[in-house]
Amino acid sequence: MMDFINFWKEKKLKEKFIVFIGVVLAVFQIYTALFGSFDALFQRIIHLGLSLLLVFFLFPAKKGKVLKAEKILNVLFIFCIIVSLCYLIYNYEWITVERFSLVTPVSSSEFILGFIFILLCLESVRRVVGIPLFIVTLIFLIYPLIGYYCPAIFHTRSMHWNELIDFNYLSSGGIFGIPLGVSATEIAVFIIFGSIMLHTGGSELINSIALSLAGKTIGGPAKVAVVASSLFGTISGSGVANVATTGCITIPMMKRAGYRPHFAGAVEAVASTGGQIMPPIMGAAAFVMSAFSGVPYSKIIIHAILPAILYYIALFSYVHLEARKLNLQPGVADLTFKESIKLYGHMILPIIVLIFFLIVGYTPRFSAGLGIVTALIVCQFKEATRLSLKKIFEALYDGARGMLIVVTSCAAAGIIVGSIDMTGLGPRFGNIFLYISGGNLQIALLVAAITGIILGMGLPTTPAYIVQVATIIPALIAMGLNPLVAHFFAFYYSCLSLITPPVAAAAYTAASIAEADGWKTGWTAFRLGFVSYLIPFIFAYKPTLLFIGSWWEIIIDFVTAFIGVYFIAVSFEGFMFYRIKVIIRLIALVVGIFLLLPSLLFSSIGAVLGAFLVLFVYLKRGENLKKATVN
Repeated sequence: MMDFINFWKEKKLKEKFIVFIGVVLAVFQIYTALFGSFDALFQRIIHLGLSLLLVFFLFPAKKGKVLKAEKILNVLFIFCIIVSLCYLIYNYEWITVERFSLVTPVSSSEFILGFIFILLCLESVRRVVGIPLFIVTLIFLIYPLIGYYCPAIFHTRSMHWNELIDFNYLSSGGIFGIPLGVSATEIAVFIIFGSIMLHTGGSELINSIALSLAGKTIGGPAKVAVVASSLFGTISGSGVANVATTGCITIPMMKRAGYRPHFAGAVEAVASTGGQIMPPIMGAAAFVMSAFSGVPYSKIIIHAILPAILYYIALFSYVHLEARKLNLQPGVADLTFKESIKLYGHMILPIIVLIFFLIVGYTPRFSAGLGIVTALIVCQFKEATRLSLKKIFEALYDGARGMLIVVTSCAAAGIIVGSIDMTGLGPRFGNIFLYISGGNLQIALLVAAITGIILGMGLPTTPAYIVQVATIIPALIAMGLNPLVAHFFAFYYSCLSLITPPVAAAAYTAASIAEADGWKTGWTAFRLGFVSYLIPFIFAYKPTLLFIGSWWEIIIDFVTAFIGVYFIAVSFEGFMFYRIKVIIRLIALVVGIFLLLPSLLFSSIGAVLGAFLVLFVYLKRGENLKKATVN
């Protein structure tokens, strides 16, 4: 207790207020996860309101020293947020029960408050997420006002600012729509869970177990990075944040083992990005996918299992072959498996509780809430993981701060989706999409993939996916694609932008830690993640990898794909038993692609070619060894 008292006394009044807001926000999310959410709009008002207060306290208008004028302006912004949201709460019954959205006239006070509130939401997006999402959101916000003057398919009816403010400020659409609803109920509590696990030793448990299991194998440190980053990434759900968290440990470890800096950074970037597609949690977008597709979250994580396994098998193959090619020696674990379990083993219980309650059918937020409570209880069992009151406050505050990028992104996504709904642009965009592709599904998928990656370059994964929900996905479904497959297709390419140059945010973050060239790291990450660019096309044509189809088809397609990703890794690494020539690498690439294709004919051809290739390379290995011995 004295530790907490001293911690609290050391802080200035402003710092105390910031920590208090963060802790209140985290406690609010945990309470509503365990005991049930409030009415939808009220839940979202509190969630967004507290988050915006933190944003204007923590994020400056621009990098550098904060001037006195800006401090005064931030206080004014905070006052406006409080007034505008208190108006909604005070008139809550009238707004939700008596008032008719887009029918009841907007009063002058509501217009002023709503206009200021929308501008402050945009400013929070600019400060927290960045200029690209700010510009995209601003364009979609203005579009309903100028759509009447736009030509052809972009033409829409004349709209007024009153309608925009009504929809975005006085209804459960727009800013307070589905994206923010998912953030307020599902995503936030998982981010807090990740923060609690980080502070209670959960990350140390993952790193220690990964190191003790894989550290002594060839390329062990890189395999540790893959295991640790995938496990922690599925909890954190943010590729860039995961790189920043686990990369500080794994990247130096890989460099010490002999991996080149750019390769070490690329491995961490790809492993961390994969956390968003790795069950059981899959980050923020998986909850949004459940909300928009109507497929229960428990089923989405089952459908995601096989593609995620192939993603990481490919990455394991790369790091193993790279280690063999460079003749790297096995690493030495700091802790044995037994020692890891002894120190941190009890911290696996929160994860088990979370997964168990997800599987038996409880809501994700309730499962995560129980996981948080379990973590706070079991961490007290041993000194290595014990949290004092001060550390509990820090964990809750860090969790609240960690959710700000998601909250602001979801508010922006609400504006985007709301404008598309108001103007009817979604169905018309689908017509544009059909026109560009000429009704050809192959071309449509290629255009959708490129669009998803481009959107993901400028937007975080969640809003990038949500934009496609309103535009690309309906068009793919109209062309005959299975709705679940269409959602997964768009979701994958929204994630992959994190390792796709020229943006490749996760790769560049890893490069800064590895002290490597960002451009080289980005393209290496693209190479290591190459298989993940092919997988969505594979399950688009035959969705057996999503557990859609007969069991024998699922097993055959997965096994052949499993082998195929290894041959692709061989092709890109240029190593199988020894360094292989270009012609053999090209044949290995063809074999890999044939095995990946969900066709019995192509898989059979690939299997035969692959067997002959392995035999040929193995026999040549013997000749090379003899020559080396003679020399």
